[in-house]
Order: sequence, then C-alpha cells, then structure tokens
Amino acid sequence: MEGNATPYGVTDGFGYGPGEDAMGFTEEERALWYKARTQEERSALLRHRDERRAREHQDQERQAWPETRPGQLLKQLGECFQAYRACVEQDPLLQEKALEFDAMNQKIFNRMKITIERANTAPRCRYEKANGATCRAPRVRGKKFCHMHLMLEEARPEKIKLPNLADANGIHGAIAQGAQAVVDGKLDYKQASILGYYLQLALSNVGRVDFEEEQESFVGDEQ
Repeated sequence: MEGNATPYGVTDGFGYGPGEDAMGFTEEERALWYKARTQEERSALLRHRDERRAREHQDQERQAWPETRPGQLLKQLGECFQAYRACVEQDPLLQEKALEFDAMNQKIFNRMKITIERANTAPRCRYEKANGATCRAPRVRGKKFCHMHLMLEEARPEKIKLPNLADANGIHGAIAQGAQAVVDGKLDYKQASILGYYLQLALSNVGRVDFEEEQESFVGDEQ
C-alpha cells in the first residue's frame, strides 16, 4: 500500500508490518486514534507510531545483521583483535617486532585498543530505574543521563513531579498524582487531558521498550 494519500501516512520508507493499516497503525493505535479529540493527542500518537516503527525496523536489521557481509567481517575483526591481543599479553616484545615488520597494522591495533579502553571506562547514566538499578548506558557529556533518559527528564511536567514511568506501577502512580493535581488546582482541564492521554500511551507501550543500551565490550568482559 505504498503511496497512500492520507496526510498522516508513514514516510519512513519501512513498508508495512503485520497487522498495520494504511496509516501504519496497529489495532491498538487505531483505537486510540479514534478516541483522540485534539491535535496534540493526534500528534502524540503519530510520534508514538513512528518511534515504534523505527524500533521494529531496527530490530529487524539487528536480526539480519549477522548474515550480512559487513556483519561477518566485523565478527572476524573482533575475533582477530582478541586473538592478537592475547598474543601481545603473553609476549609484550611482539609489539616492537610488529612496529618494525608491519607498523601500519600495529598502529591500527594500538588505536583500537585505546578506543576500547576509553569506552569501557566512560561515565554511565545515573538514571534510577523502577527496580532500583541504575542505567548502564553511557551518559551524555556534561549531563547526568544517557540520551533517552535525558529526553524523559526534560519531558517531565514543571508543575508536578511524576514518578518513574518505566513500569505499570509508576504509570498508575502518575495517574493518581495527576488526579490530585487537578483537585489541588495545579493542572487545568486541558493539561490534565493531555497528561492523561500521554499516560494512556505509556501504559499501552509498557514492557515493549528498554531504554538501556546494552554496552557489551567489543573485546569481551575485562577480568
């Protein structure tokens, strides 16, 4: 169904997945679309759809990666790097010989080794997840959080402080706080309506996403 005429159609070029309609919506997203009453709600749902589709496309590419030629070459590179590093650790004089006999590739190895060591010691995100654990993803330079958790923090309402929305318990807590904020006059009807819609989206999406980027070392765990 490429080239559909709807102004809300997808433009990412990923095609359509199983169960998606002409707008790229799942059945659940379509139901939310029919319930939307404002442009803010519709825009939020479109962003939700596009982010979901991008994640699913990335997952498909990740699954196919090992069979691609670049994926196979990268695997070989990692295996060769580990094997050569083990040789150097057993006989440090090998580096002097390599610089004499094959300086270019030895310098490439040295740069890779330095880069990997820096990545393994990079500061980590300080975001505390619902289970009390701290995110392991590298944090943005000069910030406390990684890219995804920084976006979450910046999106928090200024008038009320919501709990962590990473699981259903946190979302239900946010619903209770939102209701109390309406009673206390901290949120007007429009703000409460938009907040409720976003919380509905979060509840429908909980369990499907994991903001923590697994930071597995290129060369395996350091002992």
